[in-house]
Amino acid sequence: MILYRHIVREHILPFVYSLSLIVFIFVMQLAVELLDRILTKGLDFSTVFEIFLVNLAWMIALAVPMAVLVATLTAFGRMSADSEIMAIKASGLNLYYLITPVFLASLVLAALLVFFNNLVLPDANHRHSSLMSDISRKKPAALIEPNVLIKDFRNYAIHVRDVYGKTGKIWGVKIFQDVPGEDPTTTVADSGEIHVTRDEKYVQVTLYNGEAHSIDRENAEEYFIGRFDKQVIFIENVDSELRRTERDYRGDREKSASMMLDDVAGFREQKKRHLEEHSESLKALAAHIARLDSLAALSAQHAPDPKLDSIITFEAWIAALEGPRERAARDVQREKHVLERTIRRARQQSMKINQYMAEVHKKYSIPFTCIVFVLIGAPLGIMAKRGGLAVGATYSVFFFVVFWGFLIGGESLADRLIVSPFVAMWSGNFLLTMAGVFLIVRMIRETTFISLEPVQRAWYRILHFKSVETTGRRYERVKGVLFGVPVWLANKAAGILPTYIVRLFAKYLVGVFAALIVVFVVIDYVGNMKVFESARVSDVLLYYWYYLAWFLTLIAPIAVLLASMFAMGTLAKHSEVTAMKAAGISIRRMTIPLLFLGLILSGAVFYFAEKVIPEANARRKELREDLQAGRQYRGRRGHTGQRYFHRNFFYFGTPNIVYCFQEFRTHPQRSRNVWRETFRGNRIVERIQADKLLYEDGTWFFVSGQKRSFGADTSSMAAFDTLVDTVLTATPQEMVTRIKSVEEMSYWELRDAIEKAKRRGEKAHKYESDLHFKIALPFMNFIVILLGLSVTARAGRKGGAVMFGIGLIIVFSYWILARLGLALGQDDRLPPLLAAWGGNIIFFVLGLFLYRQAAR
Repeated sequence: MILYRHIVREHILPFVYSLSLIVFIFVMQLAVELLDRILTKGLDFSTVFEIFLVNLAWMIALAVPMAVLVATLTAFGRMSADSEIMAIKASGLNLYYLITPVFLASLVLAALLVFFNNLVLPDANHRHSSLMSDISRKKPAALIEPNVLIKDFRNYAIHVRDVYGKTGKIWGVKIFQDVPGEDPTTTVADSGEIHVTRDEKYVQVTLYNGEAHSIDRENAEEYFIGRFDKQVIFIENVDSELRRTERDYRGDREKSASMMLDDVAGFREQKKRHLEEHSESLKALAAHIARLDSLAALSAQHAPDPKLDSIITFEAWIAALEGPRERAARDVQREKHVLERTIRRARQQSMKINQYMAEVHKKYSIPFTCIVFVLIGAPLGIMAKRGGLAVGATYSVFFFVVFWGFLIGGESLADRLIVSPFVAMWSGNFLLTMAGVFLIVRMIRETTFISLEPVQRAWYRILHFKSVETTGRRYERVKGVLFGVPVWLANKAAGILPTYIVRLFAKYLVGVFAALIVVFVVIDYVGNMKVFESARVSDVLLYYWYYLAWFLTLIAPIAVLLASMFAMGTLAKHSEVTAMKAAGISIRRMTIPLLFLGLILSGAVFYFAEKVIPEANARRKELREDLQAGRQYRGRRGHTGQRYFHRNFFYFGTPNIVYCFQEFRTHPQRSRNVWRETFRGNRIVERIQADKLLYEDGTWFFVSGQKRSFGADTSSMAAFDTLVDTVLTATPQEMVTRIKSVEEMSYWELRDAIEKAKRRGEKAHKYESDLHFKIALPFMNFIVILLGLSVTARAGRKGGAVMFGIGLIIVFSYWILARLGLALGQDDRLPPLLAAWGGNIIFFVLGLFLYRQAAR
């Protein structure tokens, strides 16, 4: 029992670490996908937290089997590397004895996962579907924000210079009203108050010291001005409350196995009725065909003599042919349609049966994988004779792909009625079980899994050919130039010790990057297998090539942190840190090369994010759209000359000059019923009304309109055919340029897009946080090196598993805090600069404190 407990304990930490890492990657993908969609709804923290909480259910259901395989490979690999397996065998124990406790633990875990898949997962999926449905119906809260044109209220647009949210006091108010059946009106006021009525159906706007301008909708020459000391306007409120509902309908993934089996029984009854209808339709069709044949023969025997000597004879001849025979033919055609409809309905029921039965089998086949992966992982880990998460992840990737390939591919085949649901969901387990039994037998017999001796002998003979030896020497010289010369130069420029530390860090950095990329690609490919089902291999590889750029930037802080901790941990483990200290080299001197490298990496990541990622993300998006539509990717599509059409389009030429276009089109450029108003304080001092506003050769022209000027007590009007606009300088395309996906824009592109959005009076707080985060994210690479070196230097000679665990805790905390701050900034709950840099500031201060403590 002591040995059993020891073996089980050896699996706990690798299982927790791998489970945490896989779930973390799932959470990262979910956050990138959902945060942008849900934050615009003005949801509170509890609702956002609930969304992620209910999504954890499917993440755990998928991640647990993967974590079992990684943990088994890692634990047995470490035991084999530390000669524990050899010691156990020397004591006379069979290797079956080693697998028994892990096998029993996997049985318990599989049973728990079965209960989880039937009791927790369906309700969590149902809760998620209901919550997302409720959120989709919720409108964004129409909050009055300074210098933002609020167009959430129907037929009204409101712009204020300043607002005090606690009292509802507003200053510099402009209200643009365009109610159907009423004259368009612009109201401007020095100040005001805004409140919601008790029933929350209307917004009451009380304005002080202003004026209202309106123009007759039918006759543009009739213009009205009214000045006031106080005016009250009631505007219909928007629905900004999240109304929770509970749907009765559940999809197949929102049901337990027993619920789906009940549904399958109903589908089979319906299919039975359709088959009975099919049999009856066949009999009716045969009877109608037989009747048609008899009528055809009878018609041939008694056909009238076609004498065409008169119109009456001809019509009588035609009527004789269109009698019972034609009616019988129509009956046959009708029965044919009934038969085809019955066949379609029966096939639909068969597809539903297969779909639901596949989900039933999936609830048991995925938990059973925990047992299968133990059978695979234990012998592989023992025969590998090496430990560590890297080894575990390397072996795991192949089996992940095989299992999920069979599962996703089988599900698709079952949905198309090609294979049975049982075969579709269990074929991967059967194949891996046979592979596991084969590996266990080879392990017990202590035979090599795959012998490489013939390959080694052949390779040795090849290398000893004279031409090959010459080529090999040339290769060694080229490799020496490519790698040796930079190292020699670095030794001369920075010194041997800094170069050695940087090389050690670089080695771990490449390894961590490779491991994270492989895990990410496998998980993402499994999730998108249906999208790639009919895609060319080259398109799939190209998709991940484009995806790789964005993912490298996202995980760079994680990889840099782990690499710095592993590098420093290796130095401490091998007593090299102790030796350096004894030689008079301080921690500061040891770590300065890596800190300097962190600054270089931050700059490199920022440059990469500016020059490579926007284009790569745009290409990836287009490629994914083509793959989803079943098209072959034909390269980057241009976006110049795109057509945009807007109604009631507002644009701020300056903070005090507003344009409104009843219709605005970019290509071909056209605008109809345009006006421009110039404001000064609480007054309108000029208004230009025109039929059109044309853009030619870099200049805007008003066409056919009136120009009105307003003084304190007087006003004037002048008609014109054309009038040059000296205020507007942007092109039509620039005026309507929208902020596309933030990932597809560089820092400078996003900054320009935000400025144009502000000129249209749109909200830009969300994008301002993203703008600052484009600089904050690369700078994380320096901060995490500072943290990693400080923590590892204080941790001393702890093992790699401990370092990995500490690194995961830091990564989780840092990433969650950074994303939370960004989310708060996007939702306008924090200033954009603080939202983007808050996490960096906190962990930078923490890193400085720990670094100072470690350097003592």
